[in-house]
Parts: sequence; C-alpha cells; structure tokens
Amino acid sequence: MCRFLQPLLSVSLCALGAAAGLLPTAAAQRHNGLSSPPTAPRGKGSIASAKPIVPVSSGLGALQFTTVNYGVPAPQSLTRQLEADDDRTRAASLSAIGAPAQYLVRGHIPYPHTIQLDFVPLGTTDEQDAILTVELDQHIVSAILVPQGDNWHRVATVLDPALFGDTTTTPATFLRIARSLIQHERYRAIYRAVTTNPNGDTTENEAHLRVLNNKAVVLISFASNERTCDAAPKHPGCDLTRRWLQPDPDDPAHRFYLVTGTGHLTAREAAMPLAGASTFQQSHLRTFFCQPYTYVESTQHYEPTANSSPCPAK
Repeated sequence: MCRFLQPLLSVSLCALGAAAGLLPTAAAQRHNGLSSPPTAPRGKGSIASAKPIVPVSSGLGALQFTTVNYGVPAPQSLTRQLEADDDRTRAASLSAIGAPAQYLVRGHIPYPHTIQLDFVPLGTTDEQDAILTVELDQHIVSAILVPQGDNWHRVATVLDPALFGDTTTTPATFLRIARSLIQHERYRAIYRAVTTNPNGDTTENEAHLRVLNNKAVVLISFASNERTCDAAPKHPGCDLTRRWLQPDPDDPAHRFYLVTGTGHLTAREAAMPLAGASTFQQSHLRTFFCQPYTYVESTQHYEPTANSSPCPAK
C-alpha cells in the first residue's frame, strides 16, 4: 500500500500503520525494532524487474544529416545557378545547398550530373516546401528548403557519399516521397543509403524526415536491409534482414510497428542472378518480429513503447 508514496512519507506512515495494526504484518519485512521500521514488499511489476525498452535497430549508417537555418535564393533560381557557366555562380549555389567543401575549390567547380527539384508539403501548414537534390561525382546532396515569408531558408542537408559510377545508387533510390503517417494530407521524405563491406555484405539505412516548426526532423532511422553472407560449410549462403515501418491497424495515426523480417538464401540461391532483387529476397523471409512505436510530441520522434516480439496474428 505504501510503496507509491514519497520515500520519507512512506517510512513514517508505514511505521504508524504497522503499529496501529492497520497493515498486514505478514506481507512486510520483519525487523527487531532497533534497526528500521517494516517496509512493504516489492511487487512483481516493480521498476527493478522491468526490462529496458531498446530499439531493435537505429542509426543513419552512410547517411549524413545536418541542420542549419541559412537564407538562400528561391529553389528555381538555385536550379538555374547550379548550371551557370560562371564558376563563382556555381560555387555559390553549391555552397547554398550544403555541398561538401571539396566541390568548392577554385578551378574545380563541377557541373551537377543531375538536378531534381520537388515541391512537397513536408511541414504542418499548406505551404509547399522544396527538396533540391543534386548528383555530384562522389556525393548525392539533398537540400531541404522552406519558405519563411518572402524568403527561402535551407533548414537541412542530407548527403550520401555515393560514387557517380555506382549504378545501384541514383537520386531515385536515394530519395522517395511518401505520405506522412501522422498527417495523411502531408508528406515525408524517405532517404536511403547503402554501405558495402569489403567481404560483399551490404547494409541499407533508412531515415524518415519531416519539417516541424520550420526545422527538419528525422522522425526515425533504422537499418532497413541487411545481407550477410558466409562461405563456411556449416552455414553456407546469405542471411537476410528487412525492416519497414507499418501502421498499427488499431490506431494508424499514432501507433506503428517496426517490422523485422529474417530469412536465408542457400549458397545456390545466393549465386542466382535474381539474388539481389528486392522481391526475390522478400519471398525468402520466414520469421517476423514487431516492435511497437508511437509518435511523441515532446521529442518529435517515433519512440518504441515495448521490446520486439513476434508480430500479432491479426
């Protein structure tokens, strides 16, 4: 009865209760009266026995995310300046979108390989924000631009250190626009970047971004795709792990599951031409675990509410 009171009050009130015969002495720890008064036993659901909630996966991986509040020209003007013949104009526009310093060296100001401009409501208002994505020799650079009055500000930049010659990474695979999970009339930007280890294992990380109060916020990030191969005789082939964020059908506006599916490719399957295809890997997933998440207004992030466990049957 007394373990929910403040510590100092609980000692005195429990002692008075025990002395007056109001509390069951059989449920309390016994003392000889000279050391300390009786204390209530710790229940089964105590804090000491509760398991800490740990995200099943998190992190940006190869993605580089920086926030800023920097005044820039309008997105259409920036797009034209990125293709200008004048080196100083191109350098200024590359600096405005947050390109790495290596592209701003005098005499080596590159022309972008591709330029992609998207207008999309990432914030909570009806205003159209802009995402300006530029493909350079060794990076894909994506600037988040928001209107503030009559001016535009860059509020964040997302980088992927991808070589232009890598055919598996393009602006289309780097950035995808999807509806917001908490405001269906608004949108979110989903960024992905792949890291390949020297032994050929790959990890893809994913970050979901929105604009809240004129600030860019990564709501959640996690390893969305992992492929680990082993040539050992006892376990040949490749282990697969795929993760995705899925709304909870009971409360799709606030609660979500981070679903983790795992599977395995045999050595023969891993050598097939289709082994790298997403649909082929998905067809080999066999076990599925779910970790519930909810959007927390105070942190502006999706936070886990329980540890990962087998997905519900419904």
